[in-house]
Amino acid sequence: MSQVPWSSHGVLLREALLEGYLVNRGPLRVGTGKEPPLGSAVDLAVIRVRLGGKLVPYIPGSSLKGVFRSAAVQLARLRGLSVCSGLSGETCMDWEYTELGGVTLLSKIQEILREGESAEAIKLFHEKACLLCKVFGSLSFTGHVEFSDAYPIGEDGSVLDVPVGVRTGVAINRRTGAAYPRALYQVEYVEPGARFRFSIRATNLPNYALGLLARILRMLNDGWVRVGGFKTRGFGEVAVEGLRFKARGPTVQGTRMLAVDEHDLEVDLADAASVVQGWLSASGDGAWKALAKLEGVWEGAKLS
Repeated sequence: MSQVPWSSHGVLLREALLEGYLVNRGPLRVGTGKEPPLGSAVDLAVIRVRLGGKLVPYIPGSSLKGVFRSAAVQLARLRGLSVCSGLSGETCMDWEYTELGGVTLLSKIQEILREGESAEAIKLFHEKACLLCKVFGSLSFTGHVEFSDAYPIGEDGSVLDVPVGVRTGVAINRRTGAAYPRALYQVEYVEPGARFRFSIRATNLPNYALGLLARILRMLNDGWVRVGGFKTRGFGEVAVEGLRFKARGPTVQGTRMLAVDEHDLEVDLADAASVVQGWLSASGDGAWKALAKLEGVWEGAKLS
């Protein structure tokens, strides 16, 4: 077990990688906002990026992070953990602490940093911030998980076709349940079957925090968590295909992932993964089996 708080970025304890494809089972819409792009033929267009000379839809990493952060709040609270929402003005950094003289955690950390005591600032953040602020980041603090943009790119690097469709909808008055007159709009969406290559990189996360991410990924695959907008209208269900899991670092020894802090539990992935070129690696069913073991740590670790 390391004596360095895993929330510190000063020492690399481990890195882990989750990657594969998100394949939408139904319509998928990740939009550009309320204002349609210049020249758009629809009111609500999907977000696009230029790849290989093509303008194609993609899933921003920020959208995936929002999906995971929101689901993590619910899962953590179900476990009885006190975690913040992560929304602006509602993070651990915004709370005022009596024991800190009635100032916010952010203010106290900034005061300590001005005095050149970075180690003390990290220690205070680790003690006071909730698990999710440490995992996903907070004001003035970089988290330990990065979500790449998910692009329609094949294993050979080719840009995949992403068919889109358009639906016409009508705005509904939430109070009366009636349609607003002359309130038709057109919404663009990605047709089912598109493949978006994703990557999630985590550094220094304990096994229980990796287990939390694993649980959310499984919920995503099972349809309990969805991506993008219009979820209540049946949009956003995706499958996870071609899953791969890799880990390496000082706290990864052979097929064992050691405990990172006093709350963590060691896990042995010998029956799910093998060491390949310095990485503890698993793919397909083996990757899901490895994640299931990490989920077990999330369920079994004494965190509250």
